[in-house]
Amino acid sequence: MLYVTHDHGEAMAMGDMLGVLVEGRLEDYGPPQRVYDSPASLRAARAFGDPPMNLLSDGNRVLGIRPEHVRIAAEAELGGRVERCESVGADAYLRVQTPRGVVTARVPSTRAYPPGERVMLELPPEHLVAFDAVTGRRVDG
Repeated sequence: MLYVTHDHGEAMAMGDMLGVLVEGRLEDYGPPQRVYDSPASLRAARAFGDPPMNLLSDGNRVLGIRPEHVRIAAEAELGGRVERCESVGADAYLRVQTPRGVVTARVPSTRAYPPGERVMLELPPEHLVAFDAVTGRRVDG
C-alpha cells in the first residue's frame, strides 16, 4: 500500500519504507530510521524532519546533524549567540547564530536562554552526516 502524508512523525510511525519527494523528485527512499538519521541528499535533509536537519558549511562538504544531537557544552569548538528559544513543552528549540550558520538544538525547557546569550555547541561526530557541497549527495565513509 502507498500512503502519502506531509506529517514526518506519521510517516516514520506507519511506513516500512519511506520516500522523500521534493518538487516531484524522489530524493531518498529506504527504511524510515535510515532516511531520518542519514538522508541521501541535502534536499532530503532539508525536507524531512521537524525541525529539519542542521546543515553547516565545511569547505567542500556540508555537515548535517539533527537538533536532538546538538549539545550545549561548557567548552566546544562551535560557539554562537542565541537568537531565540521556543518552548514546546518539556523541550525547547534553541536557535543559535554561529560563524558556520544557524544551528537549532533541542534542549530541556527547564533553563531559559535569553536572546544574545553566548553558548557553546557540541556536535558529536558519531551523529554528523557529510554531504558533497557541489552534488548535494551524502558522502559515505
